[in-house]
Amino acid sequence: MSLSLFLAQRLSLKSSRNNGSTGILIAIIGITLSVIVMIVSISVMMGFRHEIRQKVIGFDSQISIGVKTGADTDASVLISNDDLKPTREILPSSASVSLSVRQPAIIKTPKNFSGSIIKGVDNNYDWSFLRSNLVEGIIPDYSSDSTMYHIMVSRTLANTLELELGQKVDTYFLGNGAYRARRLKIAGIYDTHFSEYDRNMVFGSLSMLQQVASVPDTCATIAEINGLPDDETIDNLSEKLSEAYLDRLYAGSTDRVYSIVNIHETAALYFNWLALLDTNVKVILTLMSLLTILTLISSLFILILRRVSMIGILKAIGASNRLVRSTFILLAVRILARGLLFGNIIGIGFLYIQKTTRLIPLNPDSYYLDHVPVMIDWTSILILNAGIIVLSFIVLLLPSAIVTTIPPSKAINYE
Repeated sequence: MSLSLFLAQRLSLKSSRNNGSTGILIAIIGITLSVIVMIVSISVMMGFRHEIRQKVIGFDSQISIGVKTGADTDASVLISNDDLKPTREILPSSASVSLSVRQPAIIKTPKNFSGSIIKGVDNNYDWSFLRSNLVEGIIPDYSSDSTMYHIMVSRTLANTLELELGQKVDTYFLGNGAYRARRLKIAGIYDTHFSEYDRNMVFGSLSMLQQVASVPDTCATIAEINGLPDDETIDNLSEKLSEAYLDRLYAGSTDRVYSIVNIHETAALYFNWLALLDTNVKVILTLMSLLTILTLISSLFILILRRVSMIGILKAIGASNRLVRSTFILLAVRILARGLLFGNIIGIGFLYIQKTTRLIPLNPDSYYLDHVPVMIDWTSILILNAGIIVLSFIVLLLPSAIVTTIPPSKAINYE
């Protein structure tokens, strides 16, 4: 063990004249509060990003593939399984691709009506998102013909039209200058608090929409890719798919122009909002880091001023300036360690309480969530703590140089 570490461990942080040190206590409290704010800010930001991302993907898809012929802008051109061969060749094993039909419709009751988009899915659809937000009824089993006309609507739409579970409603599908009517039964009601989607999105049977739109069983209006692990993979796969389909077009393998759009484009509004949250968190981290650094520097000066006589004695018996500086830096690090310990305990404890009890609510109309979301990511917390320790060591090097200016002859008799 080095002599500076030995001295730093043996020296007390308390003043020799009283039982406690107000300045040191304030420093520990300041560092504790800074760490709490930083941990909570990072966890809440990550929680928002995860929850909003899951909601957007739950309604939409990570990557959508459509097809157009030449300069034709008709979005209803069909896509088949044969069109997806290049996709399946480069698709990661964790991802899945499925056909989907989206059809505009008007849901009408004797008293009211509302326009909606009915998304047709099959029995292989990943229902985990809707199942977690289901408030009434059940998830329809579309493998049976008896449930072909069962749909799922949102709580928002149900309240607007005064719909009840099990009720049958007249639905008019629009397209090609005409409409077709179907009577659909409400099998389930969900509530995601995502008002922009809840107001318009209805989930139904793919086979029913194929029948309504006169689409063959092997075709649909769009192909959806999901199951990709992160945003970077989504962007990279989108570029690869675009290149693969363009290569087919240039090679003359097809005369179709394919449109590949990812979730960052279709839901740019929400991802831009999340990017703004990231900026706010960076500002908070910067301010809290500055507060921690200033608090540590102040506490270092307090420690030096209280032990000027000891500094003189150490220098008189041959201690180098480097030894004395290292001793006081390690003393300041002891204060930092206590602040980090208390800050982590309180911060992580608060996050755990919020995660399990949802103690702090939010207005879902403004934030798309009814509670403050948190995500406890241990890697981020460890990196944050390590960053604070390293930054503090570097910053304390300059102010600790004050000990080199203290002459032993005057310091020994300093009061």
